[in-house]
Amino acid sequence: MNATTPSEASVEKIRAVYDGHAAFYAPSVVTDAALFLDALLATAADHGHEADADGLGGLTMAAADAASRKHGLPRPERTAPEAYALHAALREALVAEGLVLSSYCPIRMGVGVDPLPGGPSWGMDQVGLAVALFVNSGWDLLANTARTRAFSIYAPATPGGAAEVAGIVHGILRGDLADPFRTWNR
Repeated sequence: MNATTPSEASVEKIRAVYDGHAAFYAPSVVTDAALFLDALLATAADHGHEADADGLGGLTMAAADAASRKHGLPRPERTAPEAYALHAALREALVAEGLVLSSYCPIRMGVGVDPLPGGPSWGMDQVGLAVALFVNSGWDLLANTARTRAFSIYAPATPGGAAEVAGIVHGILRGDLADPFRTWNR
């Protein structure tokens, strides 16, 4: 099975799993997980299991977990030049989204973005958001302030993944996506 478009049922199951986590998942990660789930269910069917049978729910969790791990911490660690190239791709993608890069970002290896007029902002200084990426981490979303909570963004560590991260940041700044700093109390 080498499909490029996952079944809608698998996409819904994966989104349901990911919606329960205090993190963000790029569309390509959802697709990757759903394709994996389709393959797992096809294999289960080849072995006589019905796709909607009790006991196959663990396959959804396995596919969701495998895709998020694949797009989380790098193994082996990326090099500093690779991290710098991803930061450059992220800056480019944020600007392409119409966002203004902040002139101040206290987060080491972070790229700050100013808040949008009428959109949410954070902290006493009403700052925007920042995205950090280290040699030993995936993408992290933070408020653009020195003391902040971090939320993982699961996306490929590629220029295309950087564009998906920029889309998520833009969605939060517009108010189209849930504000993790106000909605997740975990």
